[in-house]
Amino acid sequence: MVKGSIDKGRELIDAAEKGDVAGASVLIAAGADVEARDTGGWTPLMAAAQAGHLEMARILIAAGADVNARDRFRVTPLMASSSGGSADLSEMLIEAGAAVNDADDNGTTPLMWASTEGHVEIVRILIERGAEVNARGVSGYTALMDASGKGHVEVAELLITAKADVNAQDKNGLTALMLAVMMGRTDVVRALIRAGADVNARGDGGYTALMDASGRGREDIARLLREAGATG
Repeated sequence: MVKGSIDKGRELIDAAEKGDVAGASVLIAAGADVEARDTGGWTPLMAAAQAGHLEMARILIAAGADVNARDRFRVTPLMASSSGGSADLSEMLIEAGAAVNDADDNGTTPLMWASTEGHVEIVRILIERGAEVNARGVSGYTALMDASGKGHVEVAELLITAKADVNAQDKNGLTALMLAVMMGRTDVVRALIRAGADVNARGDGGYTALMDASGRGREDIARLLREAGATG
């Protein structure tokens, strides 16, 4: 009996990942555990959220799935959907009570996940629902740093408008501007400069954004920095 329940749970996770609504409905009606876990602690709702299966997530929530469940790395369904890219599913999870400021083992919040992946609409939803734009991961990274390093200028601009700290530094003294320069994200560099980023901020060892741009041969970015007053 126990083995049968476990098997049904595994089947439900598989159905959720595939978006097999009909199959999942049959399994739930047959008593499958909506809180079943795979070896990583992934639940059916997490699988559906990551894959963006809206109707599947709706069915699981209606059947009592925990919208704030955590896997072995403390990832939640909202983190999964924020990374996966489904704005509608993310909003539904929030409506069902998902915590917008929970963080995983690395201190990564749903907003950081969405910012890293460049999911503009999810970032907008999370900010509107109270996401902390200046939350920090264990390395000191913020959502703005994540977006800046990845070159997601529209996300960066949304975060800046929501009062993200453009001069926050991680544990290595890196700022969003430094990360954008390192990765050659010219549009983000422009946006950060417009928002008042300190072009002369220094990271560990006294390294500046201008030093990095010059060292990598990114003369267009170096010119932008000098025009904004960079001297070091």
